Amino acid sequence: MVPAFAGLRVDVTAPPGSDTATVPGGGVVVGWVLVADEAVEGGARVDPVFLAAGRAWTPDQFRAAHGQGLGVLVGRAG
Repeated sequence: MVPAFAGLRVDVTAPPGSDTATVPGGGVVVGWVLVADEAVEGGARVDPVFLAAGRAWTPDQFRAAHGQGLGVLVGRAG
């Protein structure tokens, strides 16, 4: 994992009509990880590591726990 610079956060999105009552909101980006992915050119992608609901998540982990249809968008905090 490579540390992230200050000022980035993740926002979680869901398709219209989704039940998001138990889905934690996004949080501060704390780092970046290289994830093997045969579906992308080069065989790997860089994903954010963010804090939500008291723990660190990658987008894949977050979707596995809370729903595959969720979107994870990185943007500036504030």
